[in-house]
Amino acid sequence: MNKHIRWIITQYKAQKWFVLIMIFFTLASSAVQIAYPYAFKRMIDLLKDILQTPELHPTPMVEVNRIIMLFLVIGIAQFFTGFYPCFRAWVNLRFEHSLRILYFKHIARKDYRFFHKFRTGDIVTRLTDDLSEFPKITWFLGSGIFRAFNSFSLIMFSLIVMFSINAKLTLLSIAPLPLMMVVFYFTSEKLYTNFERNQRAISNINNQLEMSFSGIRIVKSFVSETKYNRFFDVALERRFKTEMSVVKLNAILSLIYQYIDYFAQIGVILFGGYMAVKGEITVGTFFLFYTYLSMMIYPLLDLPQLFVSGKQAFVNIDRLEEMKAHPTFNKDEQQGVKVDRFTGLSFKQVSFSYPGKDKLTLNEISFELRPGEKMLILGATGCGKTTIANLILGLIKADSGKIFFSDIDLEDINIRSLRDVVAYVPQEPSLFSGSIKDNILLANESASEAEYQLALQASQLKEEIDSFVMKDQTPVGQRGLSVSGGQKQRITIARALIKQPKLLILDDITASLDAENEEKLWLSLNRDYPGTGAIVISQRLSTLRYVDSVLYIDSAGRGHKGTHDELVFNNREYHEFLHEHLKK
Repeated sequence: MNKHIRWIITQYKAQKWFVLIMIFFTLASSAVQIAYPYAFKRMIDLLKDILQTPELHPTPMVEVNRIIMLFLVIGIAQFFTGFYPCFRAWVNLRFEHSLRILYFKHIARKDYRFFHKFRTGDIVTRLTDDLSEFPKITWFLGSGIFRAFNSFSLIMFSLIVMFSINAKLTLLSIAPLPLMMVVFYFTSEKLYTNFERNQRAISNINNQLEMSFSGIRIVKSFVSETKYNRFFDVALERRFKTEMSVVKLNAILSLIYQYIDYFAQIGVILFGGYMAVKGEITVGTFFLFYTYLSMMIYPLLDLPQLFVSGKQAFVNIDRLEEMKAHPTFNKDEQQGVKVDRFTGLSFKQVSFSYPGKDKLTLNEISFELRPGEKMLILGATGCGKTTIANLILGLIKADSGKIFFSDIDLEDINIRSLRDVVAYVPQEPSLFSGSIKDNILLANESASEAEYQLALQASQLKEEIDSFVMKDQTPVGQRGLSVSGGQKQRITIARALIKQPKLLILDDITASLDAENEEKLWLSLNRDYPGTGAIVISQRLSTLRYVDSVLYIDSAGRGHKGTHDELVFNNREYHEFLHEHLKK
């Protein structure tokens, strides 16, 4: 509980001025609400006294007019406090916006282990459903807590007035509160468990949807729609059960709270009516108590509801904090030595293995890459070629050994500056919704038109884009579904080149390029980007003629570097690898 309260206080500090305005509005709204019944009490008692003892009121209309003026002041105040619910809803949206940005920034800094644990659908659920839906976090931070505060202040103001008039009747009015607290105490653990189970079910639904839609081509090509419908039905049924358990528990608690308060109201009517008949209280006082009690019914229900919705919000907070607290080896992006050039790359006895695997993917690999050198990495599938690219980019961390970039230990480098110097074209090209130009400029929004046109020319996109009706404003669609595989790959190449990188990493891009386009690409790179080093991961042996050296990774995960001729004559396993590859 304490950690949740600390978390709420932290969010309130970030929005302190809006929170202070909410506090003022809340107190003003409560004061206006209790002022009306009190003014009516005074009017009723005044009229009764004027009728019964007119000699005591020589100028009755003056006294009546004073109360009428009080009604006018209260009415004006109520007009302004009527904007309070709208302001509260706006603050809810502000919390939602700020929290989504906050946790997205934390997620963006996580390493690959985070994304192995948390699936895409689960992350989306935590950043959307856990935040915005009633009665989740943002509603609880704004409307939830401040509605309860409004209810509490309304009850407290009412009690102050009621105690000042009649203590016995007031005590009867607040009798339900201890019973409500007892009910909540015995159901709180059940509430938390049910809410947590329901949020997990929602995450599973979104995971299922994400997998189905992202792989829709595979699903259709294997005629697996019925199978995926079955998976989705199972996930929906699980969510229905958890959702119903939450709804049932909430309904039962709400019913219990309502009946507790209704019985208290009946008691006050009977007891207060008896006191009014006996003359112990005035008719105006009875009206005041009855009105206040009617006004307090929903506030009295709101207070226990705060604890109910709080339990659900605490589940959502824990789910967000679980993502934030997940360990990462990525340092603060503002720290480290900044690099703005590439003077060489060196691997020294670097080893790496993926979690859950006993065998080393890379086994004490050592090699050096000079500025401007173009190196091809060869090896069997799964030998660790892409792993080397990920190590250079700081996406994963070596188990042992050292990596030096421009003679600086990779551990000490500012990772953002390194990624400005290095450009990476992944094996599976990823495009974002938007136009072709939007996707290319993503890497360098400040690129000049000349740099943009040069990147298009070098990636062999220029002629194809000119043939499109909308040119480079052509939408690529979700995940690039509107363009072909080759076009998608060349867009990612252009996106890398527009950075004017000092080191270019190309991960198996030739799989989507024919021999002619590959040759044109290399000619353009050598002509338009002189001095740019390159690490090429490829299974196409024709790439050998465009590179200066080869790094071969053998079956034991060890690296062997040299020219193609040196490795052919001095490394038996490399020779056999080529022989097997040529037979295919």
